[in-house]
Amino acid sequence: MEVKNIAVLTSGGDAQGMNTAINIIVRVARARRIWVYGVLEGYKGLFNDQFVQLDEQIVENIGFMGGSFLKTSRFVDFKNPSVVKKSAENLKARNIDALIVLGGDGSYKGALDLVKEGVNVICIPATIDNDLRYTSRCLGFDTAVNNSCKYIEDVKQTMDALSRGVVFEVMGRYCGDIALYSACSTACDLIAVPEKPTTEKEIIEKVKLHIKRTNKAPTIVVAEHQFDVVDLSKKLTKETGVDFKYSIVGYIQRGGAPSVLDKALAMQFAVKAVNLIEKGIFNRAIGYKDDVAFDMDLSDALKSEYNFNYDLLQLFYSLNEKN
Repeated sequence: MEVKNIAVLTSGGDAQGMNTAINIIVRVARARRIWVYGVLEGYKGLFNDQFVQLDEQIVENIGFMGGSFLKTSRFVDFKNPSVVKKSAENLKARNIDALIVLGGDGSYKGALDLVKEGVNVICIPATIDNDLRYTSRCLGFDTAVNNSCKYIEDVKQTMDALSRGVVFEVMGRYCGDIALYSACSTACDLIAVPEKPTTEKEIIEKVKLHIKRTNKAPTIVVAEHQFDVVDLSKKLTKETGVDFKYSIVGYIQRGGAPSVLDKALAMQFAVKAVNLIEKGIFNRAIGYKDDVAFDMDLSDALKSEYNFNYDLLQLFYSLNEKN
């Protein structure tokens, strides 16, 4: 089929590299005489028929920006079949030949619902959580970890000066990747991730052992949804006699310009997406493995096996939990 018009949207939480991907998609598509339309505010804008035509000049200076130029949203109404159907009709009414979706797990499920309504879809993994398990990397993850590491390193310095312990909470939804890579990269002492559940009691006992062994207050990295870090820091202070503080790293992980790695990743994903569409290959999820962008069936991507880096986690334990 001859592709004349494509659309692109960003859905769910924003991730660094989204804008870089949009920039490349537009540049590559326009060079091939394909028109590109941006959908504002993700699936919400798709349902409300909010489209804007994009060209090279409009996207010229967005590649180095964080956030999403098109804006994004979490649109729970998209679980309603009638909403999905109306959204598909909006695409067909505008003669859109294919839709590129940038987002995470929920965004992929929404894309799969559109496929069932006859929409041609390509998905690009864009989530700082890195929780799409068919791919080794998602857009935004590398930048989020770098931002988290800078924050942790800075706070560690003042905690060390005051001989205080600190509990950091990082993002990740129900995935421990940010916590794991941040803890490893900043020489933290203890970690709590959902992939290897630990109790509050176990954390407290490990902290006591660490203080006894090193005579120093530890730095702890906790993935969100594991503990109430405010409460945990108070209990640690009470149980150990050492002053513990807490710090929720928060939205700084999603802010700022994408890293070099995320920019390069966005470029590969974007070119791959346009190439697939031009060849008439649809309903695919693009991923990254062994330094190469690949594609696979969208439905299969959502069923992929867990690929958490347990080897790295074990290495962290071996370095920090000596007898």
